Amino acid sequence: MSKLNCLSVQQPDIAAPGVSILAAVGDSYELKSGTSMACPHVSAVVALLKMVHPDWSPAMIKSAIVTTGT
Repeated sequence: MSKLNCLSVQQPDIAAPGVSILAAVGDSYELKSGTSMACPHVSAVVALLKMVHPDWSPAMIKSAIVTTGT
């Protein structure tokens, strides 16, 4: 692999479930997939961390998520 190709490869720092998520649709529920389903999971983790550590910066919150995920 050339140096240029190696530098152009990007990988996500954080991953969240986004396949077959039970989502409210009107008065019912449907299984949905995609980034729109994964985003609320990460957002909830950020909100919980911000509640416990209101003085943390966005970089500190990201670091906590990235370094403790399994």
